[in-house]
Amino acid sequence: MTKEELQKLIQTKRIQDLDLSLTNVDGLDFSDCHLKNVTFTSEASKGKEIIGTNFKNATLESVSFDHATLRKCNFDQTSPSDQPSISKVSFRDCQLLHCRFRHAHFSWTDFRYAEINGATFEEAILSFCDFYRAFLLGIIIFRKSRISNCSLFYTYFEEGATIRRDNLVNGRIIQQDKEAYLNFLVDWNQMGTGERKNDRNAEKSDWSPQKSMRARFEDAEDIYKGLNGLWMSRGFYADANWAYVQGRRAERQRMIADLMHKPSGLLSKVNLSLGILWSFISDIMFGYGESIGKMVLSYFIIIFLFAFFYYASSEVDIGTYSYATVISLKNMVAISSTEVEGVSPLVDLLNVLQTTLGILITGIFGFILGNKIRNQ
Repeated sequence: MTKEELQKLIQTKRIQDLDLSLTNVDGLDFSDCHLKNVTFTSEASKGKEIIGTNFKNATLESVSFDHATLRKCNFDQTSPSDQPSISKVSFRDCQLLHCRFRHAHFSWTDFRYAEINGATFEEAILSFCDFYRAFLLGIIIFRKSRISNCSLFYTYFEEGATIRRDNLVNGRIIQQDKEAYLNFLVDWNQMGTGERKNDRNAEKSDWSPQKSMRARFEDAEDIYKGLNGLWMSRGFYADANWAYVQGRRAERQRMIADLMHKPSGLLSKVNLSLGILWSFISDIMFGYGESIGKMVLSYFIIIFLFAFFYYASSEVDIGTYSYATVISLKNMVAISSTEVEGVSPLVDLLNVLQTTLGILITGIFGFILGNKIRNQ
């Protein structure tokens, strides 16, 4: 199809079942058009440049830009919409240079191996999109965008290209939702952009949903730890602290999965079990060093728990539980009471244990408080 013939078709506002891989579409105005089953690039036109093409307020469904270079193309929508404006579209291995996607609604869109440089996704909605090994470079705006059920595994964010915690809908990534992730993996051929191929495109990838499901906690751990480093380097300390905690929890889930499913020796299982136990304790008691609330709650639980032991012991003459609580509180700050002196070795051991725990928790409290003051 010639460029002139295409311009006449554009006037109908409906373009369907076309191969435009050998057609020059530079500068054409597809605004308000509905494009379905349209191929802009193919193996024969690999590396094709599309410059200044306007897709504003257009609806794109099952459209392929594979291996193309899109420069200063406009995919903006006038306002956000509940209906996808870009659905089952493939930007795989594309270069997207200074393109605009403001208010766009993406669904089942393929950005694998893409290089996105200087784009804006402001107030965009992205759901079930795959950013595997995508490079986000230059100044890329994600302000008020909403990212849900998207894979950010091995996604590279350069300085200036930064999502925030608020961009992640419900503060989750897709690997944390077993059902959504399974749908994402299994339904991609039908709901997405077709059969998955690797970056060389010459052979079918050996990827399988079963492998990805088994590795989802390990993937989530890598993603969150990457986000932690990204946000820490940008000065988004609250976001970084949150990502650190999420990464540690994903690490614990990964260790549990390894303990249950991976064959290993007795020593490895013991080490994994100890690591899982310590992770639970660190999370429940201290929020991995990020939660003052959990630390304070743990402090008072220990006070009341040891107060009960002292009150229930026949060797300690205390009288009331409230007075036992006072003794327990004094032990937490290493002030010994005469009531728990000269008693049995068991009570004496409890006294020493509580004092030790009190000193440790007080030190951890100082660390958490200092960290909060410095980072927030």
